[in-house]
Amino acid sequence: MSKEDIILGEGTIYYAPTGTANPDETTVAYGTAWSSWTSLGQTLEPLTLTWNEERKAIKTQQSMGKLREFRTSREPVLKTVLAEHTGAKLALIHGGTNTDTAAGAAQKGYSEVKIGVEPVVATYKWGFEGVRVSSDGVKQPVRYFFHVGTIGPDGDSTWDKENETGIPIVINVHEDTTQSAGEEFMVIQVVTAASTGT
Repeated sequence: MSKEDIILGEGTIYYAPTGTANPDETTVAYGTAWSSWTSLGQTLEPLTLTWNEERKAIKTQQSMGKLREFRTSREPVLKTVLAEHTGAKLALIHGGTNTDTAAGAAQKGYSEVKIGVEPVVATYKWGFEGVRVSSDGVKQPVRYFFHVGTIGPDGDSTWDKENETGIPIVINVHEDTTQSAGEEFMVIQVVTAASTGT
């Protein structure tokens, strides 16, 4: 076992329009901004990735155990609690619109989010980044990319004088049939070493 393969740290979530290129594994270092992507910002709880998967077991009358298994459903889900309350984030989560008004001499600056009954849920490309520390002590990124997914509220938002008020979110990953076979859900990149070029 290589101890460098044990990773620790927060998962920073990003989103972009579907079809956006992934950040380059060589030129975009861990912890730096992803061009054309937007960060969801600070979180109050760890990011969780859950694979909801259903399988069909094949048995015969003559067998005691499973002979084969087939996946019949696969639904990756991301969950966390956002810390930052901004108009843009609230509009994204609830499928609404946000208008920012700048402060002026007789005007307070504010954001106004309007949420209606739009049935179509917008899709985005999603990704998150963790860190892997190589044997020379250099932080390298571990990145998960999901081609298509939606975001929405997930449970109660608690307003409490003794604790931070977070925004629970869920990101439901969809199958992307435009991808090559074997890549329909996601791509994972684990950077293990720096470039040897000069």
